[in-house]
Amino acid sequence: MDIYEVLNKIVTNRRFELSAHIFTQIDREELDEKDRQLFDILKNISSIGTKIYNSGIEFHPMFVMADGNRTFSVEDITGDYYEILKNINFQELPLVLRALVADILWTKKKDFKAAKTAAEAYWDLFQLWYTKSDNVGTLDMIRRAVCISLQTKQIDLYSRILEWLNDFLLHDAADQDGFFSLRIIELFAGQKDYDASLFISVLDSIILLNQDNVLKVEQAYELKTQCLYKLKKNEEAINNNLSLAKYYIDFAEKTVQRDIQGVIRAGSFFQKAITLYRNNGKPDQAEKTHKRLVEIQKEIPKIMIPISVELDIKGVVENIIKNMEGLTFEESILRLTQMIVFDKREEIKSKVIEEYKNFPLSHMFGKNLINDQGQTIFTLPPLDIQNPEKDQKLLELHMHQNVLKKQQIAGDIWIKNVLSLIRDRFVIDNSMVEFLVKDNPIVPEGRQRIFQRAIAMFLRGEFYEAIHIMAPQTENLFRNIAKEVGGLTVTLENDGSSMEKVLSSIFNLPEMLDCYDNDILFILKGLLNEQAGANIRNEVAHGIIGEKACSSGVCLYFGVAVIKLLSYTSLPCYEILKNSKKLRNFEIPPKGSMKAVKKK
Repeated sequence: MDIYEVLNKIVTNRRFELSAHIFTQIDREELDEKDRQLFDILKNISSIGTKIYNSGIEFHPMFVMADGNRTFSVEDITGDYYEILKNINFQELPLVLRALVADILWTKKKDFKAAKTAAEAYWDLFQLWYTKSDNVGTLDMIRRAVCISLQTKQIDLYSRILEWLNDFLLHDAADQDGFFSLRIIELFAGQKDYDASLFISVLDSIILLNQDNVLKVEQAYELKTQCLYKLKKNEEAINNNLSLAKYYIDFAEKTVQRDIQGVIRAGSFFQKAITLYRNNGKPDQAEKTHKRLVEIQKEIPKIMIPISVELDIKGVVENIIKNMEGLTFEESILRLTQMIVFDKREEIKSKVIEEYKNFPLSHMFGKNLINDQGQTIFTLPPLDIQNPEKDQKLLELHMHQNVLKKQQIAGDIWIKNVLSLIRDRFVIDNSMVEFLVKDNPIVPEGRQRIFQRAIAMFLRGEFYEAIHIMAPQTENLFRNIAKEVGGLTVTLENDGSSMEKVLSSIFNLPEMLDCYDNDILFILKGLLNEQAGANIRNEVAHGIIGEKACSSGVCLYFGVAVIKLLSYTSLPCYEILKNSKKLRNFEIPPKGSMKAVKKK
């Protein structure tokens, strides 16, 4: 048997059948040595994956492993291989293989003869596979047929495709299941010379017949707007956008009535409506809709069921008592600082990346961070699972979110119990914490007393007041450090006025990164100024943070982090640590000191 007989025996032009697995050793042995080389090349090419758009195609390895290994890629096709492929008798190849090989030659080598072959093969596959009741896998075929025929001016083929399109719009498009009709309209609406007015009535029918399918309706509205703008009917396009906004609101109100997920979903529809009203000349409607959104969001915290685990921390408390036994007040404060660790930035990064690689499915989607008013304050997109480090800024946000969880646990379980023990043993006044701030070189001049007062309040359990002082004063502390090391902390406006730089810029000043511990900067940046972190400074600055939040685990962690920060540069703290035998010994809590308890 020659190579073409073998190929037509093993490749039968069924949808999704093309893969390296159908090229067996038994089939290979039927060929002579010359044809075996072509067989091997086609086997490898059959393993290549494709991603097809309206305007192009991407070839990619079917599998890429975490260690960088991958399956065959189009980049592995050598110059000699291309010469062999050019000499193939394409008309003898099975259709699916013909389309792929010819498309590679066109896309990678601009072989116009191959382009004609590829476009015709894709169109033949579309006609072979497409039926009114089954269009799965056919969209990519017509996309490539249209794209290549237009790129290479194959007028006859494109005319035949348009004949099919006109018949489809007349008889099938409005009733077609799924999103096939919308994708077809999207494909041709973007073509320069096609009359977009032919789509309007079909899109109106899709909207009318699919009122309960929000994804289908919104895409139909958006395509209709695109068509109207193409037809230069700008006023009609604006009215169409306003109709979509009204649809979003009506759909949201119905969704709200269902369940908690319905309430959360409704928020996104209200937000889309607000954006449409703002962008289409209806600011009053936007404000009215925004007020309704705020009403809905207030209900979210009331109806959300918290995922909680009951913990037995008897072992933790026993360990705390043992480590705090017999300590003076000053020693107790330093022991408190020993119970939190400033994680190293690189270790946090490695942990985030490891979690993404080990549990990819749980990290496929983004995360909405919701405040106690039910409002989404930040949307954290997912990392690229194949390459988590591709977007360094996004990776850093995930690092802040990751370490925030650890800070919450440390605050709720360890710090809360240590502070309670200290308050039970000592009557705390402001003068008792002077050893942390007096002559401390990182405390800005004239700020010793306010730091001293805030720390004493924090230790006494007056968290609400303490956090409101600590957050802005800690920001000022870092601004002062930046100035001392030569960093420019102000901007110069065009009119000659100066303004203080935002806090995130202070943390990122080259002088700060060169002269101060980068791990500490990262931790305090997350605590003070990152929405993916605790964001305490901004919450305080805007008067948003509530009393309950100030006694939460992460705020307790922040308070102790400030004390630990001051202890590093306090001479009395150094003397206490040097001379205290008790502080040199820290008993690590035994395994199992904290465990989950099943609720009966």
